[in-house]
Amino acid sequence: MSTRAFIGGVGITEATSPRKQTSSAVELIQQAVWAAIEHAGITPAALDGLVIGDIDGFEGTVLGAKHIVRQLGLGADIPVSVINTGGTTGGNLMQVAARQVRSGDRQRVLCIGGPTFYGAVDLQSAINTNSPMIVEQPLGMGAYHMGAFYPSAYQRRFGATVQDFAASAVQDHEHASRNPYAHLRNTLTVEDVVNSRPLSSPMTMAMVCPVSTSANALLICSEAAAAEVLPTPVLIGAMATSSDPYLGGGKSDFAAMENLSILARKVYRLADVYDPIADFDVVEVFSPYAPMQPMQLEALGFAPPGGGIDLIRSGATRIDGKIPVNLSGGPLCTNAGVAGELAPYVYVALQLMGDAPEQMQVPGARRGLAHGTGGTFFQFENLAVLERYERS
Repeated sequence: MSTRAFIGGVGITEATSPRKQTSSAVELIQQAVWAAIEHAGITPAALDGLVIGDIDGFEGTVLGAKHIVRQLGLGADIPVSVINTGGTTGGNLMQVAARQVRSGDRQRVLCIGGPTFYGAVDLQSAINTNSPMIVEQPLGMGAYHMGAFYPSAYQRRFGATVQDFAASAVQDHEHASRNPYAHLRNTLTVEDVVNSRPLSSPMTMAMVCPVSTSANALLICSEAAAAEVLPTPVLIGAMATSSDPYLGGGKSDFAAMENLSILARKVYRLADVYDPIADFDVVEVFSPYAPMQPMQLEALGFAPPGGGIDLIRSGATRIDGKIPVNLSGGPLCTNAGVAGELAPYVYVALQLMGDAPEQMQVPGARRGLAHGTGGTFFQFENLAVLERYERS
């Protein structure tokens, strides 16, 4: 019989650069896993499933997750699901675990997001091989170039400037400066962003995410199990994933994130969301490139086409605004691969539980939106509406 799924515990580690980390990947994951178990107030014996992800080729091994789970100290008999959906792996962990719980097959499933970027000697070269081999690779295209397609088209349609896109980077860094778990906690000015190293027009280095190392974990549980956890549980009200064409030539419009817009309408319908700005208290979007964020906010219904930059500049997306966005600093300030993709779900859950760090906690937050994206041209999306669940 179908049941509801809840988030009942959260674990997260402080992020840093792979060059500066003092813990191994396994140790980071252990810290996150045991923090989530302690936060939930359960023991490993209560778990009846693990969902872990990795991105083959980035870890320097194949299916490294199978190796890692044997070293976590959780027991040898827990069923393990290994997920690899590229850049969307982290966000999909929660959805796979939630479906296992909703099916009634499992009661407490732990999602594990580990650091991804510790194995590749030349990470940028590894990421660049992800570009489609049919046309894009022979043209010399890499990740930066593909990331620039969207803001370039957006500029042409709406007249946005590099200074406009810089506003998103400035805000994310300001938010990250208050997040004790974030990797980059330095504040920036628009001039800092505009004058940083140019990459692929209109993007500069300050508009691109860092290579981070961290880990996190989420306990997904049934309604009966949620009644026994220590924190206020968070209901997974609605969730879904979507994809569109792999090749750039298959896109109909780079000036709008149409795939995300279609997914948002589906998830909102499932969750009875009719006015996104009024219905959500906190939002975390996965925008590893700063120009993506205003476009994502438009696709999610928080601003009209061409209005995402104005929304950010108005102050509406700050902690004291009407729709706080990326109070964690987002992936622009911390991106550890699988852990980075799971992070939006982790941070929204913490906000709704009332357990986010005090300086970034939205008072009385009751409903949040968590988002993930990935792929060569960001053709894969995942989205979930999360709700604080008051137990009687």
